[in-house]
Amino acid sequence: MPQNPQNHDGRLLRLRAACHAALFLLLVFSGQLPAGEVFRAQAGDTLTALEMDVGDGIEFTLRSGRVVTFLLEDTDAAVVERVEPGGVVYRFSCRLQIDGQPVELRRFVSTQECFYEPYVIDGVRIWPDIVRDVFDLIPVRYPREGNLQCVPRKAARFAMQDATLRICPQEMQPWLEEQENFIDVGRCYNGDDCYLGPYLGQACHVGLDINHPKGSLLLAPIDFDTQAYFNSLAAGDNNNRWRGIRRWPNGDVWALQTHHLIDLLQPERVPIQAGTRYATTAGTAVGSHQHTHFEFKIGRKNRIRPLPASQESASIASPIDFDDDSAAAQHDPEVLHLDPWIVFWQIFEDRRARNHELRAAMSPLAPATTGQAVAFSARGGREGGSGLSCFWTFGDGGFATVPDPKHVFSRAGVFPVTLVVDDGRRRATCTQHIVVRGEPVTGPALALESPDEPSFRPRPAHVADVYGWPVKRMPHTLRFAARASRPAPDPKQIKCRNAGGGELPQAHLSVEYQRGSGWLSLTWSDPRTLCAGVDASSLEPGLYTAQGIVVCPGALNSPQCFRVELEVRSQPPLAGTTIDDSDDGFFATPYFWVGHRFCRVPPARRGQNGFYLTDGANPAAGEFARFQPDLRAGTYEVALSAATPFRPDTEFSVRIRHRSGDTTVRVCPQKSRLLGSFQFAEGSDGYLEIAAGGSKGLVIADAVTFTAAVPQTESPQERGGR
Repeated sequence: MPQNPQNHDGRLLRLRAACHAALFLLLVFSGQLPAGEVFRAQAGDTLTALEMDVGDGIEFTLRSGRVVTFLLEDTDAAVVERVEPGGVVYRFSCRLQIDGQPVELRRFVSTQECFYEPYVIDGVRIWPDIVRDVFDLIPVRYPREGNLQCVPRKAARFAMQDATLRICPQEMQPWLEEQENFIDVGRCYNGDDCYLGPYLGQACHVGLDINHPKGSLLLAPIDFDTQAYFNSLAAGDNNNRWRGIRRWPNGDVWALQTHHLIDLLQPERVPIQAGTRYATTAGTAVGSHQHTHFEFKIGRKNRIRPLPASQESASIASPIDFDDDSAAAQHDPEVLHLDPWIVFWQIFEDRRARNHELRAAMSPLAPATTGQAVAFSARGGREGGSGLSCFWTFGDGGFATVPDPKHVFSRAGVFPVTLVVDDGRRRATCTQHIVVRGEPVTGPALALESPDEPSFRPRPAHVADVYGWPVKRMPHTLRFAARASRPAPDPKQIKCRNAGGGELPQAHLSVEYQRGSGWLSLTWSDPRTLCAGVDASSLEPGLYTAQGIVVCPGALNSPQCFRVELEVRSQPPLAGTTIDDSDDGFFATPYFWVGHRFCRVPPARRGQNGFYLTDGANPAAGEFARFQPDLRAGTYEVALSAATPFRPDTEFSVRIRHRSGDTTVRVCPQKSRLLGSFQFAEGSDGYLEIAAGGSKGLVIADAVTFTAAVPQTESPQERGGR
């Protein structure tokens, strides 16, 4: 009798899950993994919230039936910057093994990075919510009001969802009546009251505060089964605090809260639909800023169970009650407090989809094996997906510019795969991580690198994108600036690297132009280094692009390509300038240099133009901040900005690229901010780079001034008349 295909597939999925469990337990009992609890979780219609101790494992089953394994290896937290008066910036991290490969997830709090794109690894979307180490550094605020539940009972708390699903089955509507799909951390009360941001620099603040005008409207982001005040001025409380409850068909219970309301616009304890205006807000006990406080809690159904599997309960483990707001009730082990940003993220994503905004998206990734080609697909970038240019990086030096590329990974690891789409006016990006297992390949594999070009820097696996942040630089791109007075700037180099084994064959070069022709030349300076030069002599002002192609016969991932941008400028170069961290001439390695928006900091200590970035006193090699001006040819005094609030114990190195080469200077900015005088060619070939590696104290990347030296032949009268 022929087999039923569905039954056959089901048996395969069950067999695969059993193999995952057996391997997981084998590793634990063999001592290769720390012994902890191993749990099973099933992706549902709503996201899964869970907590783990070090050594705990999770088998997370996707809707497809594929099982993704997680093991928590370690957590940590550290203060990045403490500002008096002002606040505290901190970071935390979780080190996991996902499908057997190590990866670190990293978060920053009280910076713009706290509004982040969740990680997507092997088809699982992951929000690292908090780790318990944070509360060894900073206590929780209002411990007597039932808010201790924000402290995880285990080492770390996460939210997870199948990356093909939303956080809930209902399309979400705006929570606060605003049109912008972005939250500025400077709007979080004093710039510090993001989720678990240290309130006044002293204690972790529960929830998310957003400043806005008094009388602003709140809307129901989802359908609520019931809703009401649980604190009110009328009842003698010091605030109007509201809670809406939704019981989902799968048994999960959500509670969304808003505080500082003025008036309820709907009757209490009745259902309301998504999009309903339910209150005016920002009018009671708002302190120094009119704001609303947002909270998100989950009372989960018992969908997470230890191995060996026990019988799953069909009952709801923990409904959330309006009338019992005691500390004991709110510290119920089945009620988990989560970052409200997760809700806002889905609201913003849904609104962008409704408005048909430009979006980058790729098909979900599954585990891969070294040496085998992996197919990628850019799907659904926007309605119809037509007219988009696609640019892929694979986290290992590989690059592609087609919608559906194939790529071979030559070694095991967790690699961030990033897609940037461009419709000619706007850009959007997304990233997923792929787990690659297997032995290193023995044959050659082609990769391109350019150590002096930031766009070629491989993306570290821990980096998360800031939500709504513009894509300023295209990946794997050589950028040139030229003008009629200097049509041929300095050439740039790209190295052919063998990412595999054996010998890399000699490569061949070609050029494809997108605009103009004949302005790009590619030559070999040695068998593995190509030199890219441009000549804008015959070009009108504007932006010109081309693609360089490197073909290495017999090597994996051949051919490889790279982009070249030539901006032919009509405006003259500058006779002196200051490059600030907000300027186009500034670049900082991402998810390392971070800055606060604390509004209580005196203006004189906020840096150039009121903002600066720091390295968190972390002397990590390879992390840098670059300041790149567009100068008239001449000699310039280079100095760090007088507005930068350096600390007394700070010491670091800077590298100056000038007309004659490179000079490295060791800097103690409290002693002197003048770095020296250097000759620069016309244009933007020169730059200054602050290095985190080898530094002491808190390094600040803020602004650099390039001041033209006064020629010795000029008289004092001539100098004064300029």
